[in-house]
Amino acid sequence: MALGRFWEVDRHGELVRERARWETAQGSFESGVQVTRALVLDDMVKASRELGFHLGSSEVLHISGNPAKFLQGHNVTGPSVALLGPVVQGLVRAFPDELRPPDAHVETLPVVHRSRVDVNTLVDLGTHQAVHDWLLLAETKGRSRHGRAVNSDGTVYFGLNSTRWAMKMYCKHCELKKHPPADTALLVDLLEWTRTFLRIELVLRRPELKDRGTLTEAVIWEFFAKLELHTMRVKTYSDAKSVLPTGMKLTLGLWYQGTDMKTFLPERTFRRHRKEILAVTGIDVCLPYVEQSPLATPVLLGMDELFKREVKDVPERIQRSLFGAGI
Repeated sequence: MALGRFWEVDRHGELVRERARWETAQGSFESGVQVTRALVLDDMVKASRELGFHLGSSEVLHISGNPAKFLQGHNVTGPSVALLGPVVQGLVRAFPDELRPPDAHVETLPVVHRSRVDVNTLVDLGTHQAVHDWLLLAETKGRSRHGRAVNSDGTVYFGLNSTRWAMKMYCKHCELKKHPPADTALLVDLLEWTRTFLRIELVLRRPELKDRGTLTEAVIWEFFAKLELHTMRVKTYSDAKSVLPTGMKLTLGLWYQGTDMKTFLPERTFRRHRKEILAVTGIDVCLPYVEQSPLATPVLLGMDELFKREVKDVPERIQRSLFGAGI
């Protein structure tokens, strides 16, 4: 370890605090990043020579944190990991004058030496309860080459202390409740959108990254296949619900969880939602969930099914908050 200057920078580019500290591999702040002057490593010098420039001893910043969360205020979704260069460029340009390199404005992307990359995706399991049931199954029955899964505060980890790679899964909806973004209006939209979503995150460290070029989200499934997971059987209703308006999807999701929608919703809203949901899915939300359970089709949530349920489309109201949306 080495003693150096430490800056915490918030998402608006303001210095929150500055002090000397021991250089360690710490995680991100809520919406901030940690920045230190870093030592130049031999493999950095080698990479710079291959790219045709000389790397000096004072030209390296060590950035610890989530750049997408820094730029957007949340990390529910965002730019692909394949766009790491533009994201880091946007991050550096947001730094205050004390930290911003003099050439930060040029169009050439910065050279990024990756010591750790987190790649994530969302999977729609259909109901909020199914997300927690899947996590319980993964915790109790799942294994990887690192051993059994570990549960910490609702997050299931595989390879928690591995120096090469690790995976974690959790309920994104519940995580947002614990760590909400500052934008309360955006939070409402994010909570509504993520109610049925399982979050899968892959952590790749330097030994695993050194021989890999540009990454894409597909790398998640490469490593997911290394896990030993039991297939979970759940009951789900017709996929026709996917064409329902967002508000009616929420109504249907609450009904799945046993909520009495007739008393939960205002009368006019209940009548309108009941009529549309019945027409599209054949489900009558006026009746208790248990009375219609035979209508449900058993689904096996193995890797192939999870892959098919990967969330690809982002609602327009949430797209507006993403890095690059205004470009």
